[in-house]
Amino acid sequence: MANAASQHRESDEQFLARMEFQCFQIERYRWKARLDEGRVLSEDEAAREWIQRYAAEFARHVPGIVAE
Repeated sequence: MANAASQHRESDEQFLARMEFQCFQIERYRWKARLDEGRVLSEDEAAREWIQRYAAEFARHVPGIVAE
């Protein structure tokens, strides 16, 4: 019988979908920084900024993410 912790773990498919959506959001952030602010960010710069600003909120509100 599965324990309670394993029942709340996301599947590989859920994890992959969440990572793909997060990558999409980071690329969108990068694009908007360029259009709205004239800032040209590398992929790494955009990822670092997005993670600092939005990762916690993303983890709380995107389906498939399990808060621990």
